[in-house]
Amino acid sequence: MRIVRLSVVLGSLSLAGVAQTPLTLASSPKDTARPISALLDQLRKRERISVTYEDPRYSKGSDMDEKPAEFSYVPEDLRTPENAEATVARMLRAYGASGGLTFAVVREGVRLHVVPSETVNAAGQRIRQGSILDAVISVPAGRRTTNRLLQLICDELKKETGYRIDVGPSDPTNTKLTTQVVDRLTARAAIGQLLDSLATPGDFVWDLYYDPADGTYGLNFSYIGRAGPIGR
Repeated sequence: MRIVRLSVVLGSLSLAGVAQTPLTLASSPKDTARPISALLDQLRKRERISVTYEDPRYSKGSDMDEKPAEFSYVPEDLRTPENAEATVARMLRAYGASGGLTFAVVREGVRLHVVPSETVNAAGQRIRQGSILDAVISVPAGRRTTNRLLQLICDELKKETGYRIDVGPSDPTNTKLTTQVVDRLTARAAIGQLLDSLATPGDFVWDLYYDPADGTYGLNFSYIGRAGPIGR
């Protein structure tokens, strides 16, 4: 199996002027359907970068990327939120240049969000596609549990986009009551705001995976602990 090597080494000097040894992230064969998600998950665990991931909407399962990927960086590149964002952006550009689909990274508050920029249609052509979480939603004001609010956010997102969002078993919401207001927020902002009411901002991240077999999304959460440079 051919490995796509994202060989951009981002930076080479520490503050002391001593060359740092690059660290390498690599997807394994079992991760090949979502190599960018796999690399981001390793970056979260290794550097505590608060970054989310969203799948493109593939027309069929066979269109999903099957190329393992590698990416090298030095920790000095992640010392500030701006540098962390630039590092992830360069990783995505290198992946796109290798033949993979293009993604974009946006920074909102304490998190980075990696979102699709294109997908493959039924004819095998690449077409532009944005993030489903850009949809603007509102949830009527009220007192409810946090898990109920998350479900209402997903319900409103389905009304706006037509796509069902199933929440995975890693859901961190619970029976804690909240009066959080969702008034014309993007779904991304609404989910982030809810998660940040449960822990230190940035501690929870998510992966939004699309299933082309039934046309639904799965929303899965991870706890990374106190966020690194993005959360500072």
